[in-house]
Amino acid sequence: MPKAIHFGAGNIGRGFIGPLLVDSGYHVTFADVNESLIDSLNAHDHYTVHILSQRSSTTEVTDFSGVVSTSPDLLDEFPTVDLITTSVGAQILPKIAPTIAKGLKRLYQARPDALVDIIACENGVGASEILRKEVGKHFKKDASPAEIEFFDKRVGFANCSVDRIVPPFDPTKAVNGNGEKRRESKGHELDVGVEDFYEWVVDQDALKTDHNIHGMKLARDLLAYVERKLFTLNTAHATIAYLGWLKGYETVNEAIEDKQIYDIAKGAVAESGRALLKKHTIFSKDEHERYINTILDHRLKNPSVQDDIKRVCRAPKRKLGRNDRLVGPAMMDYEYGVGKPTNLAKSIAAAIWYSDKDDEDAVAIRDMVGEGGVEKVLREVSGLKKGTKKADQLVDHVVKAYGDLRSELHASTKLNGHVNGYLN
Repeated sequence: MPKAIHFGAGNIGRGFIGPLLVDSGYHVTFADVNESLIDSLNAHDHYTVHILSQRSSTTEVTDFSGVVSTSPDLLDEFPTVDLITTSVGAQILPKIAPTIAKGLKRLYQARPDALVDIIACENGVGASEILRKEVGKHFKKDASPAEIEFFDKRVGFANCSVDRIVPPFDPTKAVNGNGEKRRESKGHELDVGVEDFYEWVVDQDALKTDHNIHGMKLARDLLAYVERKLFTLNTAHATIAYLGWLKGYETVNEAIEDKQIYDIAKGAVAESGRALLKKHTIFSKDEHERYINTILDHRLKNPSVQDDIKRVCRAPKRKLGRNDRLVGPAMMDYEYGVGKPTNLAKSIAAAIWYSDKDDEDAVAIRDMVGEGGVEKVLREVSGLKKGTKKADQLVDHVVKAYGDLRSELHASTKLNGHVNGYLN
């Protein structure tokens, strides 16, 4: 049986990547800092993945174990590993890099001719390449020439695009495809709920060996898939969530039924699509339109996926990053000369409006607005450098959208009461 180590035993790991690996014949060792979660994984011989759709179904996951990622025991897993995957969040990759470097040295000592691939299954562009640089810094320090050759020639770091909504899930409160609560379940804490759609696209040229993983799509134009997903699904998801929060909604599927929000989200992904199609010619206009419609009219409206708006809104600094889901496609519109990103500017403005006293990013952004206005956020958080023509254009556009959005929301019949202080 081939063996995989997966860093991150959260919902993505247990609900998406782990089950695909197990279904493909792998034994999966989940590595996580959460000791109680690891104890639970080792105490159970299976858990259930609930497919949240109109025809709800379940699948059992077996052939797994758990190990605390800060424990020396994790290094003992590396000599027999064939594949390493992650779903820890891109910002955590540098923190797990030293452990992976130590583990790879253990693998080299045991199997110097081994081929192993590492795939960082994170939102964002080039996550595996980022991990390669971080791991390489630690691995090559005091390494022998033979060890360095092993790292450079026998360890693959393959970028990928991962696309599946895995919301917080309580099996005792699950709903069916009509939005009605299903009968009580006796599931345990490992159970996870996922939408019925998924896509895992991996850069085939970066892999060192063939893993024959069910559900993994190999592609050579990987950046196209990464940006299509990030600038369509994630753009729509964030737009709906930030506008939904401002208007007092609690879940994404509730907010998207608001015509004002739906129209802005549809406009935002249409704007990002103009630049995507010009940059990545492998997608046809009709194909991309179908992709957009699937996201907006099926996936994000799925009543069985009760995706909490605050979950989607959290960490707004990252989501307002220069190359992330809101500012990234807006700048692409200017760079490719395909028109003004009017709806994307509203999306960015809504993200800046977001306020949550329990979210450090949101608190910091609100403080920045108070100190230097919206422009301060865009310059410092989004990296839109002053004096750069296209960046200045977007800053001006968002500043105007921020003021216009306030007026639009004042006119709304359903307004989130706890933002009145900002809107007034």
